[in-house]
Amino acid sequence: MKFAEPPTIAAFPAATESENTANFTDPLLEVNNLKVHFPIRTGFFSSVSGYVRAVDGISLRIAPGETLGLVGESGCGKTTAGRAILRLLPPGSADISGQVLFDRKDLYAMRAGPLRVLRRQMQIIFQDPVGSLNPRMTVGSMISEPMAVHRLLPREEISARVSELLERVGFTADAANRYPHEFSGGQRQRIGIARALGLNPRLIVCDEPVSALDVSIQAQVLNLLAELQREMKLAYLFIAHNLAVVEHFSDRIAVMYLGRIVETGASRRIVNSPMHPYTRALLSAVPAPDPRGGGKRLVLAGEVPSPANPPGGCPFHPRCSLATERCRAQMPPMESKGGDPAHQAACWETS
Repeated sequence: MKFAEPPTIAAFPAATESENTANFTDPLLEVNNLKVHFPIRTGFFSSVSGYVRAVDGISLRIAPGETLGLVGESGCGKTTAGRAILRLLPPGSADISGQVLFDRKDLYAMRAGPLRVLRRQMQIIFQDPVGSLNPRMTVGSMISEPMAVHRLLPREEISARVSELLERVGFTADAANRYPHEFSGGQRQRIGIARALGLNPRLIVCDEPVSALDVSIQAQVLNLLAELQREMKLAYLFIAHNLAVVEHFSDRIAVMYLGRIVETGASRRIVNSPMHPYTRALLSAVPAPDPRGGGKRLVLAGEVPSPANPPGGCPFHPRCSLATERCRAQMPPMESKGGDPAHQAACWETS
């Protein structure tokens, strides 16, 4: 069986300074002081002996049609934050506090009925293109199931909608009758994108959507996401650890460390003028096209502290070469840096 070639799309351009200036008078998504703490249970009675602070008070905003890149080391809490924002964590699995507003509606204050209706506008693309697809269901069944559950279309029109979505992501309509194991990793990820688009969402959380793919396939998937955003005015929360990808794909970047956001701003300013020492270390680790002309690598000392026992003061101070007694004693607030009100960092030693 032959599949249609993906639409020819020019490589997506880097965000311009004008694109990076978002209008936040009415953000689509607003997260205020979100915390997700998983209890540590020990003993015969499974009593709580502590908490893993996976997300420890993050705040962010995303405007309609904007892409916010959320970056950081593995284990810093990026995926947990994305799932908590969409209320996808199992009930009772964690202590969650803070506020998540989608189109001015508080998701954690909503009952099941209204939340189910609002879920149509929020979707997710999972990191694993294999594990996110049910091996016992055909591609057409997986894409059509959300439409049937939400009664988005009459039953007789769902098949045509599935064919339209498959063609949109580069397949022929008869791919609907195939099973996930008959596709490659990149094709499976495009199936996941088609499923996410089925309910006409306004926000998509992209949880490292290209990290498991080859470099050539990554470009196809990213170009497809960029074109869909331009056509449908989608907003993306783009979770990744590859700063080279995030720099070009995102309008703004938020850098996360040990459950906290330590720097945020327009993507070009973050990359060209990083203010937080952790951001500088991340950028220095990005492979240079010409290794002979690259700058000096900033190697962080020590290991990432445990989120079950985070250090006092600035969470980055045990690995920071600029750390002072003030850093060890006091948590730095997010403040404007470099004369740009939109560029903020949590560091006592930069201005």
